Amino acid sequence: MKMKMDRPFVSPWNFKQLHRSPRIYLSDVTAANGIRSMFYEGLPYKGKETRIFAYYGVPEAAEGERLPAVVLVHGGGGTAFEEWVQLWMKRGYAAIAMDLEGNVPDQSEGGMKRIRHTMPGPAREGIFLDCDEPVGEQWMYHAAAACILAHSFMRTIPAVDQDRIGITGISWGGIVTSLVAGLDSRFAFAVPVYGCGFLYEAHNQWGERFVEMGEASAESVKRQTEPSAYFSRVTMPTLWVNWLYDPHFGMNIFSKSYRHAKNGIEQSGLCIYPQLGHSHPLGWKPDEIYAFADSIVRGGIRLLRLGDPVEHDGTVYVVYDSAVGNEPVLAELLFTRNCDNWQQCEWITVDCTLDRAGRRVHIRLPLDAKAYFINVRDSRGLTASTPVVVR
Repeated sequence: MKMKMDRPFVSPWNFKQLHRSPRIYLSDVTAANGIRSMFYEGLPYKGKETRIFAYYGVPEAAEGERLPAVVLVHGGGGTAFEEWVQLWMKRGYAAIAMDLEGNVPDQSEGGMKRIRHTMPGPAREGIFLDCDEPVGEQWMYHAAAACILAHSFMRTIPAVDQDRIGITGISWGGIVTSLVAGLDSRFAFAVPVYGCGFLYEAHNQWGERFVEMGEASAESVKRQTEPSAYFSRVTMPTLWVNWLYDPHFGMNIFSKSYRHAKNGIEQSGLCIYPQLGHSHPLGWKPDEIYAFADSIVRGGIRLLRLGDPVEHDGTVYVVYDSAVGNEPVLAELLFTRNCDNWQQCEWITVDCTLDRAGRRVHIRLPLDAKAYFINVRDSRGLTASTPVVVR
């Protein structure tokens, strides 16, 4: 009998090229509060050179101190957000936020507009509408490359510690972040918000689009640019953040993404809010994001760690691992009676029993629960979630 050989890792990206810091070009876009603007060189698009606009900032550091850093990936309708960079700088991180669609942000008349610049790469149109283009001409290919190049640039800043750079993204940016987590093992942590992989299994426009594009194109996307193709290669701690009623990313594909990207990494976690909303400001709001990053690269108190739910004689229990400063104070079961369509689930919340002596939480499962998970809140008000279990 022939031994089954592992398939060699093949991807369309040239990592030797992407791991070199890109060329930097001046920008006349004004920025405040110690933040700078620039363009950096992207990958060629349709035979032409491209530029990527970005804001970046480095907070003041003590002499000889090296800082952690983060790459910030916007979602649909977004751009490079100066506010997002500033938020992380106030927490002691260097940060870079880039525009992934060939735009420059414009706040000259109040509000936020996007103006297309003169050397753009591809713009994102719909859901993989460019799937029949050569992969090197597709938006997802360029978006992932732009993130890796931004990482390579941040590694050249003298005040930045190369080993303490993370990435986080919102919605479409969460999709890109979960993809890049499997491509660029140099990152210290990743935090996808809303967005995830296994989009072809979604009960909404994502799944519909994969049917619409046809079997051959769908298989090509799944193999080359869909995040789940690379989850087995994720090596850094990852925190997945979402909420129960997100209109785009259901609990089935979100929880599955967490499971498949965990790869035995004990620091990786899941945080599912009962209520949150879907936007850029709401997506960068959860305190769990910053506590998680601090725990990985600044020696901060870690989030609660939860085991998988275990059912026995009609009861479900979950063991937890806490440390000084993150003791559990509340546990809840969230369940649904119908998960035929994950975008239309109604979730019900019931308090669990918190057994501190046994370091676990438990509850008798409702007989009609079709799917469920458990949330545990710690003494800082931070939430840790188990994966979703389908019965």
